[in-house]
Amino acid sequence: MKHSAVTQIRRIAARAISPSSLRPDGLLTAPRSYGTYEVRDSRATRRFLFGNHPVRMQELEREFGTCRLLYLFRRREDAAAMAAALNHGETMP
Repeated sequence: MKHSAVTQIRRIAARAISPSSLRPDGLLTAPRSYGTYEVRDSRATRRFLFGNHPVRMQELEREFGTCRLLYLFRRREDAAAMAAALNHGETMP
């Protein structure tokens, strides 16, 4: 992975939040949160995906049997940027 990709991933990861900073709010969390997930399944078109937490995680587990939460963010844009950066580099930081 190129140095600039690692720097970008680290910059985005610095904005991640702890799951303990959230509380359940119906099907979602309060405050709203967005996760970046890893799926290791040959049926997946991308290895790293994102979406509303925990709903997206449950969808991925139903579809692929398992997934791993990598990062949580308060902004959807951060989760999307992290998934894109990880998919571009195809590796974990």
